[in-house]
Amino acid sequence: MVTFASAFARVRKHRGVGFALCLLLTALIPATSEAGPGHDHGPPAPTTAAPASPRATATSERYQFVGIVEGEVMVIYLDRFADNSPVTGAKLEVTIGDTVAKAELQKNGTYEVTAPLLKKAGSHEVLVSISEGEVSDLLVGAVTIPNPGSSKVALDHGIWEHIDQLWHDLSDHVKAGGWIAAGGLGFLATALLVARRRRKLVSPLIVLALAAMGTSTAFAGPGHDHGPAPKAAASGKAPQRLPDGTVFLPKPTQRLLAIRTRVLEPQSSRRAVRFVGRIIANPNRSGVVQSTIAGRYLPPPGGLSLIGRSVQAGDLMGSVAPSFITKDASDMAQTLGQLEQEIALARAKLARQERLLGKNVVAEAAVEEVRIQLDGLLKRRTKLLAARVQPEEMRAPVDGVVIAVRVVAGQVVSPTDVLFEIIDPNSLMVEALVFDQASANQIVDAVSSTSNNVRSKLRFVGRNRALQQQYSVLRFEVLDPSPALNVGAPVTITGHTGPPVTGIILPRAAIAQAPNGQMVVFLQKEPEIFEPRAIRFEPFGTGSVLVAAGLEHGDKIVIEGAPLVNQVR
Repeated sequence: MVTFASAFARVRKHRGVGFALCLLLTALIPATSEAGPGHDHGPPAPTTAAPASPRATATSERYQFVGIVEGEVMVIYLDRFADNSPVTGAKLEVTIGDTVAKAELQKNGTYEVTAPLLKKAGSHEVLVSISEGEVSDLLVGAVTIPNPGSSKVALDHGIWEHIDQLWHDLSDHVKAGGWIAAGGLGFLATALLVARRRRKLVSPLIVLALAAMGTSTAFAGPGHDHGPAPKAAASGKAPQRLPDGTVFLPKPTQRLLAIRTRVLEPQSSRRAVRFVGRIIANPNRSGVVQSTIAGRYLPPPGGLSLIGRSVQAGDLMGSVAPSFITKDASDMAQTLGQLEQEIALARAKLARQERLLGKNVVAEAAVEEVRIQLDGLLKRRTKLLAARVQPEEMRAPVDGVVIAVRVVAGQVVSPTDVLFEIIDPNSLMVEALVFDQASANQIVDAVSSTSNNVRSKLRFVGRNRALQQQYSVLRFEVLDPSPALNVGAPVTITGHTGPPVTGIILPRAAIAQAPNGQMVVFLQKEPEIFEPRAIRFEPFGTGSVLVAAGLEHGDKIVIEGAPLVNQVR
């Protein structure tokens, strides 16, 4: 049998043949080898992420500070401790070693400070003095700058540890009878040991060694454990889920996702109820303009009232000149002819009576009676003629704003047509439909919300006691009407009912479903570390839950963006 030393000598002499022999022997090494009993290599080492950027972190009762080092510049993320919102109006004075500088606010909401000491390897203390209005605070942290050559040293050290391990595996394979695999391992280990002493060995051997170490996974028998796999280092730029289940979420990503938190405190609240409704006008502060006769619309002297115009009660909105159909005109002509005939007869009779009165043939009372009849006939004719030509005036019934105009100049209208609608925009109501899920008399703190998030406070006015298709109608008064509210707009009404309940109440958006199916929330353990926590809860009305177990007062959890944090893998 050829010894390893003689084989290596031939490699040096015939490098081409040696390279082929390396490939052959390496191919004989199984991709997955199992050693004998009592020798366990442990689980395979995970692929480590890129090393984390050097950073300094500090926390106080008011602020969270994260400083990420980029060359000799430290990019500072300053957030509020309670809700994780960015602080962009503070003045920062940063001390790094002996360097004192004021941090400059950037357009993206971060601060930057430059210190040449950040390029020097080692641990440096970081003091941050914060001044925000009348509030001041001092945060203390530290940043560790790695040695630029430490990564290469660690790589060489790891390679030679694998070489030593190859020799250790070689003895086990020989004992177990694996002569072919042992030969391959022996040749490879011998070549790499020579390479360790003489750095000028041809590169194929090194490449071959790295390939063998990267692709082979060795498993040994029980009783020999090389220890647990090392944890992957968190990258300073990319979010990732760490092996222990926690989530590393860098501050830049938190700003991008708008992550918000809350420190849990006991709350006392009533259960929430929700129902749908619509905005309506207050019947006491709204009205319509209609004509009582059929005719042609005539605009007022100032012109037709347009939508959005403010009017006062009694303002002239226009007039309607009466128009008659053929039958009505014929009847009126006949009535007018009869009046004309009666007037002529009355005048003739009056003249005759006056002549007889002059001769004392008739009494004065008879003459006066004929005069009265003639006056009545004349007034009837006057009114009849006025009815044919005098228009009917239309005036605003209430103060308010015109919201609908359904007429134009010259339009023929009928008594049932609504020509104008007027409402008072400062007096609106909400009509809601309730399917017996709550007692209307117990609803408090009612709020309406439109699709564009216009919110208004409501006051319960009354309800309809008669069910309409299994629902009843509720009326609310809008206490603070917004100019953006429109009559007829659909709204969602949210209120509270029942006795108050004390406990931890969370928004539904703070809960996410973990990969194992559990419902979890995320606790912010460190400025950039979030821990999933399984909880048990029950619905507590609209968009909120009551936590039954899993959280305690004082925990700081994510209330906005939890599903996004849950997506990190």
